[in-house]
Amino acid sequence: MTDTPGLTETLDQAWGLLDLAISEGRSPLRYVTLATVDGNAAPQVRIVVLRKVDRASGQLTAYTDKRSDKVGQLRQNPQVALHLWSPDNLVQLRMNGTAWVTQGSVEAWDAVPEHMREAYGHVPPPGTTIDRSDDWAIRPDPAYFAALDITLSRIESVCLDPAGHRRANFERADGWIGHWLSP
Repeated sequence: MTDTPGLTETLDQAWGLLDLAISEGRSPLRYVTLATVDGNAAPQVRIVVLRKVDRASGQLTAYTDKRSDKVGQLRQNPQVALHLWSPDNLVQLRMNGTAWVTQGSVEAWDAVPEHMREAYGHVPPPGTTIDRSDDWAIRPDPAYFAALDITLSRIESVCLDPAGHRRANFERADGWIGHWLSP
């Protein structure tokens, strides 16, 4: 295992996968799992779509309907976990960070394709109990459109390489230096 990537290359690969998620139009890497904690301290997970990745600031952005349960959960506890799996590279990224919700910009709303705007305007709001499966309507409204910005504090990369698994942990607090972990 002498030709294995070092910590710097491993961190570069992690950010490269995140960049790839948003640079390739319909990449399945765009769909990451986001975990929050609800008012009963129970974990809640769902898929969000990455919209922006900024390595310099260590931030990721997704969009959401500001009436969704996750927004209320984040107002109570802004700590999140994210998970990305790259089957082509056999790499799992486990990330932690702090999230905040802001009103989505007009420019961002204008960039959302018409057919995808329906995610920001279900009536009644997402998560509301309804009598029938089709007892809701689509009324896209930029007033419900919000940005979910996440400042990462940790990235853990697990590579399931047939030549030898590798696992590394990187923390913002130590300048993303990184440490190897037993896989």
